Amino acid sequence: MNQKKSAHVNISFYLIIFLAIFLILAIKLFQLQIINGQKYKTQSSSNSMRLINLPTKRGDILDINGKVLATSIPIASIILDTNAAQGDQKLTIYNLATLLTPLGYNEEKIYSVIEEANKKGIYGDVEIIKIHYDQSTGAEIIGKFYERANILPAASVNIIPTRYYPEGTVLGNTIGYVGNISKEEYAGNENIYSLNDIVGKAGLEKSLEVFKQQGTDIKGLLGTKGIQQVEIDSLGKTVAVKSTENNSIPGDNFQLTINLELQKALESSLDAQIASSVAVNPKAGAGAAIAFNPNTGEILAMASKPDLNPNDFVDGISENEYKYYFENTKAPLVNKVISDAYPPGSTFKMITAFSALHYAGLTPDVHINCTGEWRDNIKCTGIHGETALLEGIRVSCNSYFQGIAEMAGIENIDKTSIQFGLGVDPGFSDMQGVTKGFLPSPASKASFEKNYLEGIIAQINEQTSIEIVQVNSDSTLSSSAKKEKIEILEQNKELAIAKAEKYYEENKEWYIHDTDLVSIGQGLNNYSILQLGEYISTIANGGTRYKPTIIKSVTTADGKSKYEVKPIVLNKVEITLDEINLVKEGMKLVTTSGTASSVFRSSGLSVAGKTGTSETGRAGDDPEKNDYHGLFVGYSPVDNPEIAVAVIIEYGKNSSNSAAYVAKDVMEAYYSMKGE
Repeated sequence: MNQKKSAHVNISFYLIIFLAIFLILAIKLFQLQIINGQKYKTQSSSNSMRLINLPTKRGDILDINGKVLATSIPIASIILDTNAAQGDQKLTIYNLATLLTPLGYNEEKIYSVIEEANKKGIYGDVEIIKIHYDQSTGAEIIGKFYERANILPAASVNIIPTRYYPEGTVLGNTIGYVGNISKEEYAGNENIYSLNDIVGKAGLEKSLEVFKQQGTDIKGLLGTKGIQQVEIDSLGKTVAVKSTENNSIPGDNFQLTINLELQKALESSLDAQIASSVAVNPKAGAGAAIAFNPNTGEILAMASKPDLNPNDFVDGISENEYKYYFENTKAPLVNKVISDAYPPGSTFKMITAFSALHYAGLTPDVHINCTGEWRDNIKCTGIHGETALLEGIRVSCNSYFQGIAEMAGIENIDKTSIQFGLGVDPGFSDMQGVTKGFLPSPASKASFEKNYLEGIIAQINEQTSIEIVQVNSDSTLSSSAKKEKIEILEQNKELAIAKAEKYYEENKEWYIHDTDLVSIGQGLNNYSILQLGEYISTIANGGTRYKPTIIKSVTTADGKSKYEVKPIVLNKVEITLDEINLVKEGMKLVTTSGTASSVFRSSGLSVAGKTGTSETGRAGDDPEKNDYHGLFVGYSPVDNPEIAVAVIIEYGKNSSNSAAYVAKDVMEAYYSMKGE
């Protein structure tokens, strides 16, 4: 009896427990479906899926020995979610301002950052600041951010790869820099960029951003972003990461032909010669140089001055930096090696010699009498008397080269110039902004003078229009007085235009005087230092013009080879090897007993070269006040050239010798690195 009673009690106990559990579940289900059903239904329907980009590492730029010139390092980016609830936003901005006080931030500045982002079309996640880990203050702030995460509900930290240039200004103008993408750059490229992206703005950073080489799968420095699928709620917050459709692929690494140590030697020498020139002529302060392997077209070093430091642009430039880069008359943003063109001066004289030797039957024993000046009062550097080819090159006799130029004619001089890469596309496709220079000819002169006339007329019309507006707005003048003044302005305009047209008619034709000027590297002659380097390299190797290149190879981020650059021949000159060697004999004399002998005689170097002192052609410059550029082109060693150099020092202190010193220093550094 007691056992039956005990069993009945147990069954009742378990039944009660079962009923209690059932009741709890029923109540919970009632809450979910009836009481809170609409709430969860609304939340669920308001959640959505979004694809977000995963950042990728930009490719590295390396020198020939693998030394890093440009790379990406991890930087902390503090992001504010402007879609968060107003209360969370205000709390976050208040506490974030306190946290960022050491970096000069307050609430007002944070709001201004958000406003600027909105103007660019950036909403939702807005970057407030980037913080470098290598700064002790930055590391401390990020640590405190994580500690205070509960009072920063609308903020987050993203670790993003950010550009860094360990060598600073070294090769800076060639490497270029990166910056925030503009609306113009974004338009049409929405498939690879977002409005928050950093892109190449100048130099190699721009030209190698997306690298296209037929027959390869090179991506370029940019790389490929990954795509991640996330679920966001109605406030724009991520509530779940669903999947990663593909991982980001780092950009390709580009190894250059540049030797960093040779580059430093080149820049150091350029700086020294420019500084000396500034002490003599305040117009000085700029220059450019390039060193080639004349047997391959590889660029061993190249420099443009004043300096450009790519690091200045990574986080936006300061007011002082803006003035330096954008208000500087010496134009540090312009790569003077590839984008500027200069009168070559006497460095052009080998072209004149080649054209006369090959096309006009000039022989080494033909003499021209130098009396100190040629026709139309074109003066020589001295009175050299009866002068033949080798002596003409050695002492750089203007009269000799003007005489043989008249034998050759401008058509043959132009034909020769083109073969050596002057006045034509130099074939350098690794960078953008490469000038073709200007090769004078009867046709190009007529076109130049016509364009000049049209420009002058446009200026005259514009200035007259401005002055007429000023007259009409002058309330102190009567109507008749205004009419009279305007009539005078119109008359003056017509007179000025008539004067410009008369000048054009007198100068559009080609005269023998033009040929004389071209023969000595003056007149309308204008070429880049890249072109002069290509020209002297072609002489050095015996007549083969190679495509200039600064890229040696391309590899993936994990080191797999994707592309190797091979030498490409652009053309072979018509000038014979005997004719080239004859001129080279004269160039050797330049450095041993001629115009550059004071620089090279005691150096122990085997060098052939040519000095050049050119009138600048710039408005306001006066040759009587030594407003000249100094140039030098040369190669070494004489018998089996390994390095060719072209240099310009704007307003050089001692003209051509200022540039020759740079060439000497670079050649000495080259041999020193070889252990010779």
